[in-house]
Amino acid sequence: MLPFARSEPLTLGIEIEFQILRKESLELAPGGPVLLNLVRREADLAEFVKPEFIRSMIEIVTPVCPSVSRAEEWLRGALTRLRNLAEEKGYLLYAASLHPFSRAAEQKVWEDPRYEALRDELQIVGRRFISQGLHIHLGMPSAEEALRVFRWFRLYTPLFLALTTSSPFYEGEYTGFYSYRSKLFEALPLAGYPRDFENYREFENLVDLLLAHRIILQPRDLWWDVRPHPEFGTVELRVCDLPGRFSEVLGVAALARAFAAAVLAEKSDPPAVPMEVLRYNKWQAARHGLDGYFVDPATGRRNTFREIFREFLFRCAGGFAETGERDYVRALERVVEEGTGAHRQLNLHLEGRDLREVVAITQGEFWL
Repeated sequence: MLPFARSEPLTLGIEIEFQILRKESLELAPGGPVLLNLVRREADLAEFVKPEFIRSMIEIVTPVCPSVSRAEEWLRGALTRLRNLAEEKGYLLYAASLHPFSRAAEQKVWEDPRYEALRDELQIVGRRFISQGLHIHLGMPSAEEALRVFRWFRLYTPLFLALTTSSPFYEGEYTGFYSYRSKLFEALPLAGYPRDFENYREFENLVDLLLAHRIILQPRDLWWDVRPHPEFGTVELRVCDLPGRFSEVLGVAALARAFAAAVLAEKSDPPAVPMEVLRYNKWQAARHGLDGYFVDPATGRRNTFREIFREFLFRCAGGFAETGERDYVRALERVVEEGTGAHRQLNLHLEGRDLREVVAITQGEFWL
């Protein structure tokens, strides 16, 4: 049995994984333990700042919020404090899903038994895995409703990826991808595009089987692009790269919340879509970003992510009417017109900026 926790419908949690940089060189710095020790002295902040796989990375998570505006208010205060603590020690926080030029082999894993065991199991795959992401939790009224929302989200995860791409460079090299992070992530076991489930019991049976054979130790070891999260009573969207601007983080949260609200209100099941089509859609998002092509599961039309986004807003109209958060999505409308963090990095590099300048400029744009 896998009980699904009670949760207020459409409550929100946002998890942001930041890179930690040396202020002078702008390289990745193993400053996570230092920052965590400082944060532990801040009683009202300590429980919301957490270690991650490598020491040059730190995660901040919001409390459960009733709206995007409440999450925005909390994050503005908490991030300002965290960034100030970092700067006191000569560090900067950087919002992007891959560092453009630091070397993966030079990064150190947190001294934690779980992370050390993971590193030993993953070997070179784990040593290359130095990525950061944005995760959105959405409260669900029941296990079955969560499963239905999950099933709809899995069809549209490539759109959320296309809107957030921020990882075109890796170890000083242009990868040819707008989201190379997503390709690194797919090399991990039990990661990437999830399978479909007809009902929550089928999902529960799979988790029970994996736990029984010690393939996973807990349900959150399923590192899917979107997943039901029984412990929290949420659906968790995990496919996104980390946008380089705070306004875009909030825009993604508002869009996800409106889509979930629309799905809960409509009470319709998603169409069956071959996995080959879904993987094609995700490849297009990772490789070509907003200019990639998406086969819309609902309409069967093939169009660019830019055009699909505009159609998706209509799909979410009822959800926006419920949440009242349509204005936050203007940041994503600007992204569709001007480009994501990946576009901004690439454009700066094409202008002749070296990768340190790219990091310096984009790091300074977070509050835009």
